[in-house]
Amino acid sequence: MKILTEQELKQIKGGFTLTTTSIKYIGDLIEILISAGRKLGSSIRRIGSGNICPLE
Repeated sequence: MKILTEQELKQIKGGFTLTTTSIKYIGDLIEILISAGRKLGSSIRRIGSGNICPLE
């Protein structure tokens, strides 16, 4: 294993970069979660009030 100098350590780059594509996918994920939450809340409210359509 090679021991790095302080100058070489400062030149190391890495980590997470936030690109436009990743921002778009994060936005899409949030939109999906919000939509699912609305649908779940609506179905719970309809079941609670007895306002559901019969399956027959």
